[in-house]
Amino acid sequence: MGDGFRLLPLAFLAAAACGELGAGAPDASPQNLPTVNDARTDLVLSWYGDGGPEVASKVAEVPQEARREVRVQDPSIPPEARDPSLVFVADLTRPKPDGSYPVRAVKRGDYEKRQSRLKPASSPKPSSIGPAEAGGAQVVMYATKTCPVCKNARRWLLDQGIPYVERDIDEDQAAAAALAQKGRAQGVSTSGVPIFEVRGRLIPGFDQGAIRSALAGAPPPQAAAPAPAPSPTPQRIPLQPIPQQTI
Repeated sequence: MGDGFRLLPLAFLAAAACGELGAGAPDASPQNLPTVNDARTDLVLSWYGDGGPEVASKVAEVPQEARREVRVQDPSIPPEARDPSLVFVADLTRPKPDGSYPVRAVKRGDYEKRQSRLKPASSPKPSSIGPAEAGGAQVVMYATKTCPVCKNARRWLLDQGIPYVERDIDEDQAAAAALAQKGRAQGVSTSGVPIFEVRGRLIPGFDQGAIRSALAGAPPPQAAAPAPAPSPTPQRIPLQPIPQQTI
């Protein structure tokens, strides 16, 4: 979709009983491997459980039977450092001597093919968020690298399985100019970040409820119309007597 965009579709890993992911296919060389250890609580760890897809934010929350192959998404890695052709998979069964867990990169195409074969027969409960995942990314997040709220928003979007693209308005001046133009057209202030664009509608700040409503197709709340100004009391002008003429 252009420089600076990163599409992050949600996908999950099968449990260990299903076998090794990517068996027979060489792992790809990653640009960045996320660090996974017991102390981190900001990761998105995903796998398939008995009831369907499961998500956790720390290793301790992943059940032992699912730890052999767990997908890792790290919101702290900036968008420009991610390789969209790779998926990171961790083995959480045993840490290395330094306390971290082994992580490898798998080609996304190979991962998605295997993931589609290993989905449970019963489909997971459809999300109430709307058709964002099926229809591709419908959320654009305008952000900066130094924005702490943006980091929380990234993790929430990943955790909720909402595909999105990100535009860094510090690095991408065209995106900053486009955002400012859209803000003027919609009467929305663009002086801070994050700002979300959902189906063409700008949502300033990290408002989870507003994002969900916009994805579900709810119209934006309408501002109450100002009460009409009271009509001025009509001034009563007394009738003036008609002077009589003397004949």
